[in-house]
Amino acid sequence: MSKIYRLILAISLLVMLSGRLTAQTELECDDPLIENAAPTYYIGQGDVYFEGGNYAEAVRAYSCALEIEPDFASVYASRGYAYAALSDSENALADYDRALELDETLIAAYNNRGTLYTRLGNFGLAIGDFELVIALDPDNAVAYNNRGVVHAAEQNYDLAIADFQQAITLDPIYAMPHASLGAVYSALAAQSYQNFMGINGHNARLPAGTPNEVLQAVDDSLRNGDFSVWLPLLTPAR
Repeated sequence: MSKIYRLILAISLLVMLSGRLTAQTELECDDPLIENAAPTYYIGQGDVYFEGGNYAEAVRAYSCALEIEPDFASVYASRGYAYAALSDSENALADYDRALELDETLIAAYNNRGTLYTRLGNFGLAIGDFELVIALDPDNAVAYNNRGVVHAAEQNYDLAIADFQQAITLDPIYAMPHASLGAVYSALAAQSYQNFMGINGHNARLPAGTPNEVLQAVDDSLRNGDFSVWLPLLTPAR
């Protein structure tokens, strides 16, 4: 597994919340406060539990909604996401598949299933899901970011960078592609400096200093807006 893949995947898969599989109690859907509660009541419960990090209870609440309305596609997608947060990939995939059987245009299910496929290393299936999202919604910045992660995992860096840049163009305030793009560039820079030191020696100096000094100078320039660190690198070779 390449360093670049590990770095990009670690950042972009923050959207897939991690958790430990928790034993689930027997399904109990009779709420003492609301008699004959509608599915939306349990969906609301599930959303609150999920946001609070109680993924097992979120699964239970979504399951109660499905007990009442078994063909509620978006609830399968939500429950699948909760299963994924519990690291229960088998049930998560089953729910995503069921959601898409009921509604083949459900973008959230494709995006979430593709993200889970990415985490499982099934890159071809992941790309397929993200491309379906883009076909359904060409302005979906999340899908471009997610597809870029897979391209980076497969070391197709030009494609990854293009996808991250497109995500930023579509939604400049969506944070993830900025981090993903920065991770690619940072990893490529580190790799290039490693190649330089492999050829010229660990303590070899660039026109602007050692690789570590240059990286520190670049970091400083980002904070103070002075990019003169690059000027010595423009000196023609003799």
